Amino acid sequence: MQLTASSWWWGGGAAAGLVLGAAVSGLTRRFLRQERRLAAAWWFGAVLTAAAMGLLGWRVEARGELAVYGLVTVLAVPLAVIDWCEHRLPRAWIWPLLAGAMAGFAVLCLVRRDPAPGVRALAALAAAGGLFLILAVATGGGIGAGDVSAAAVVGLVTGWIGWAQVVGALLTASLLALVMVAVPGVRRRDEDGAVVVPFGPCLLAGALVMVLANG
Repeated sequence: MQLTASSWWWGGGAAAGLVLGAAVSGLTRRFLRQERRLAAAWWFGAVLTAAAMGLLGWRVEARGELAVYGLVTVLAVPLAVIDWCEHRLPRAWIWPLLAGAMAGFAVLCLVRRDPAPGVRALAALAAAGGLFLILAVATGGGIGAGDVSAAAVVGLVTGWIGWAQVVGALLTASLLALVMVAVPGVRRRDEDGAVVVPFGPCLLAGALVMVLANG
C-alpha cells in the first residue's frame, strides 16, 4: 500500500509528539500540587501530545505554521492536564507558550515578507484577552487570570488564520464548558457554592478544532 504525503506527516507529527510529550511530562509532575498517577504518568501526556500533533501534521503538512502549532501543543497539553486536575493555569508555563508562539509567527512574517497575519494575530490576542479580562472583572473572579492568558493564546493562534476562527474557537470553548457543567465528575463548587469547570482545556481544544478545520 502506497502512503500519501498526508500519512507521512501524520506519522511524523505523532512520533514527534510522543517523544516531546514524554519529555515534558516531568514538568507536569512538578507543577501538580497533589499526586495524580494518571495525569503525572509520562505516557499519558505523550499519548495526548502525539494525538494532537499527528492531526496537526495531517492537516497542516509542510507549511511553516506546523512548527508554531507544534510548540503550542507541546506546552498546551500539560497546561490542560493541570487545569483539569486542579482548576489552575500556572503563569510560569503559559507565558513561555505565548512568547514562543509570538516569536514563531514573527519569523514567518519576516520570511514571507507579509506582516498582515501577524498584525491580525496580535490584534486577536488583545481582543480575546481583553474580553476575558472584562468577563473576569464582571464575574468577580468567576474567570481566573489563567483563563485570561489562555484566551490570549487562543486569540493569537486562531487570529493568525482569521477573525472568524477566533470567534469559532471561543464559541467552541463555551459549548464544551456547558457540556462539562452537566458532568458531575468534572464540575465542582467553589467556596460560594457556584459551579465551576476547568475552562483552560476548553479554550485550548477550541483553538485546536479551528486550526484543524482550516488546515
